[in-house]
Amino acid sequence: MDMTARLARTGMGLGLSESRRREASTMGRPRQILLIEDESVAGQALAQSLQGLGMVCRWVSTFEAASQAWKEASYDAVITDIMLDSGKPDGLEILRKIEQAGMPMPVVVISAFADQVRVKEALNHGAAYLLEKPFSTSELKKILERLWEEPKGLIGARERALNQATLTNKECEVARLLLKGLSTQEMARLTGNSEKTLKQHISTIYEKCGVSSRTEFFHYIFPT
Repeated sequence: MDMTARLARTGMGLGLSESRRREASTMGRPRQILLIEDESVAGQALAQSLQGLGMVCRWVSTFEAASQAWKEASYDAVITDIMLDSGKPDGLEILRKIEQAGMPMPVVVISAFADQVRVKEALNHGAAYLLEKPFSTSELKKILERLWEEPKGLIGARERALNQATLTNKECEVARLLLKGLSTQEMARLTGNSEKTLKQHISTIYEKCGVSSRTEFFHYIFPT
């Protein structure tokens, strides 16, 4: 598939002990991917491409099939479209189920970014990456490898730091987007706020955290 990529990063991670267990379990075997894509041509092509890159990919096309699939096997990552064949944002429901069950696997959401509300909801429910259609399998492979190589257990550290800074719910939402590396313009588009309003929120966040830049804010949240 010949596509181009655009992504937004988040810090979805595992606990350190769980991370080590999973890393050990994957040694000597291919990575297991669950792909949820209702378009048959796209699903088949992406599944074949991932298998050609040395991964084992199980492709399903419905929410029900996905729910059954993760009961039957353990996966190293889930790739799901937001909109499935039902015409409903079933990809978001899959995210919610994974989040509620505490399943230790990163989720990459693929979307045309047509609906800002749904994209925002995907971020808030723990999508590890948002990948805009069209995209290339080589870009997706890089994203997955980056996810698997990243330090784990950062979500808890992030949330504790945000709580200690006594941020409002809105400020926490903006802070999470800041940590994902989004620009002010991208954050405004996702939150439905103006750039001026976003800049005011960012200024308040920095003041409460005693920092003056995004780099200082990152080190405040994840001290070294």
